[in-house]
Amino acid sequence: GRAAKWGITDLDKQYDLSELAKGDCIFAATGVTDGSLLAGVKRKKGKMTTESVVMRASSGTVRWVKGEHRTD
Repeated sequence: GRAAKWGITDLDKQYDLSELAKGDCIFAATGVTDGSLLAGVKRKKGKMTTESVVMRASSGTVRWVKGEHRTD
């Protein structure tokens, strides 16, 4: 299957963080529905608001972003 093409032979293995992401990695997520980390998209009065988080491994920087998007 597809995993074998990437050299993954043990499908039951639990990987640790250093095996999943090496080097200067960036993680970004935007909430679509409400969750424990981010609020979902909200719509009111001609605009939508979103919440996002961006994390950079090498610097340890975490950025929280609240976006306002016009819908007109």
